Amino acid sequence: MKPHAKAFRQWHWLALGALLLGEFLILDRVISQHHAWVYPRWNDQIQYLTEAYTGYEYLKLHGFFPGLWQTLINPAAQGTLHDFFAVLIFTIAGPSRSAALSVNLFYLLAWQLALFGAVIKTTQSKSLAFASAGLLLAFDTLSWGGPGSLVDFRLDWMASCAMGIALALALCTAGFRSTRWSLLFGTAVGFSLLTRFLTGAYFALIFAGLFIWCLASEERGRRAGNLLLAALIAFALSAPFFWLNRSWVYDYYLIGHFTGPESALRSPNMGITRSLSWLSQNWWSLHVGAKCAWLILSTTLGLVIAARVNQPQNSLPAADLSSKKTHAADWGIPGAIFLLAPTLVLTFHDQKSELVLSILLPGAIVLVLRLWQNLANYSANRSFPAILSWGVLAVSSYLAVNALAKPERAAGFEASTRKVNALADYFYDTQLKAKLVNPRLGADQVTDSLDGQIMRVLCYERHKTWVPFIMTLPTGIMKEKPEVLMERLRQSDFMFLTERMSSEGAWPYDRQMRRLYPQLKAWCEQNLKPVETFLLFDRQMMLYQRRDLP
Repeated sequence: MKPHAKAFRQWHWLALGALLLGEFLILDRVISQHHAWVYPRWNDQIQYLTEAYTGYEYLKLHGFFPGLWQTLINPAAQGTLHDFFAVLIFTIAGPSRSAALSVNLFYLLAWQLALFGAVIKTTQSKSLAFASAGLLLAFDTLSWGGPGSLVDFRLDWMASCAMGIALALALCTAGFRSTRWSLLFGTAVGFSLLTRFLTGAYFALIFAGLFIWCLASEERGRRAGNLLLAALIAFALSAPFFWLNRSWVYDYYLIGHFTGPESALRSPNMGITRSLSWLSQNWWSLHVGAKCAWLILSTTLGLVIAARVNQPQNSLPAADLSSKKTHAADWGIPGAIFLLAPTLVLTFHDQKSELVLSILLPGAIVLVLRLWQNLANYSANRSFPAILSWGVLAVSSYLAVNALAKPERAAGFEASTRKVNALADYFYDTQLKAKLVNPRLGADQVTDSLDGQIMRVLCYERHKTWVPFIMTLPTGIMKEKPEVLMERLRQSDFMFLTERMSSEGAWPYDRQMRRLYPQLKAWCEQNLKPVETFLLFDRQMMLYQRRDLP
């Protein structure tokens, strides 16, 4: 075959490369303009950004390889790769929110690449492969702009992408008949486990389901052996890090989620029926969305019409029918297992978080693609399914970019956000003038915008200097002894006091501080200096500081 003819046959890989590059450039620009300037909302994101920025500072002090190694072995309860990849990017682009969020983008691109390759390998359908790359962009999970989406540097989105990569490689194993692809699948599972430790609960059920599937089919010895080999690879990659962080994982998940005092407070006490109802409603409203559902439905109806109008004249040979049944099983069963296993875990887990439901995406997407391929197989006209597939890619790309470029935000959001940024600048300037080593900051309500943790990250993003703020208040979400609260108040260099708010607060600490407001107000007026009163979202706030501070 001539070189140019061979290159033409591989045009789809060149087109995919151009697509992914353009996608990265466009999404990165949209995120930088519309999201990266906003202070780091949501406490999980603040934690992970803190780990990434302090990891980069460690790398600057101790060197490149010691710094990268530190990101892998530093104590972690949830996962160990987010700060590793972030620090790698920081060494090229510098530390910033935009650079950190590019980790989310690279996870998305890796998932699209893996799924595209799996579709090409198993179906030889280029049109379905491009539809698969586009379908990932259509779900609201990616583009709604809230916690757990593409603009939130946390593990929910990364874990979903890592799970999707693992499922794509599982499809390439031909039902675990291929030893080489089974090894790659095991590597992807290990990568997913290191991205988020919690996926171990899902993979325990996934491997159990896949093992039963292998034992119930032909070539059971070979297939089950390859699956066990994949499990050993995943274990070898992840076990050292699980062991290193065993106490942190135990404290965070077992005590924090099941036996600790906060576990009862966070538990909604749902039965199975209510839990399934909650799961389906939140999955639909937060992760699928009406636009994505209409896109899937209209594409499916188009393929049904194409199959009915363009039926082949001759029936398929028996060998082809047998091949199609095998292919359907090799796709359908892993897809169903990857969907049902997390569903079971999330249904029976006592605590509920709608953000983690994105982990259901990989299995759902594979089942949708399997349905489309099955319908396309029964159409004699190959051009119409191809047109529909390219339409999916175009519409999905538009939906994602448009949603991220026009985020839905409440009235007054931008003004309040700019106020938080201005407060960070004020604290940075004041601590420099006063030569404070560890500025101590308190707040009478649990927020994602005013405490010391946020100000550390925000000052670093805006001034590239890590200011080690100490968070004197809040002490947590639970009630505390009044004398402890007053002692923490006396230790504070700066104090936020809520003058007026629309509710009594979400947590026991918030409600306790509202009851103590007269006492807190009197102490602040007597011992601190008022700086300014301002509106922030639905609250009127007063900032106090020590009288001797400039």
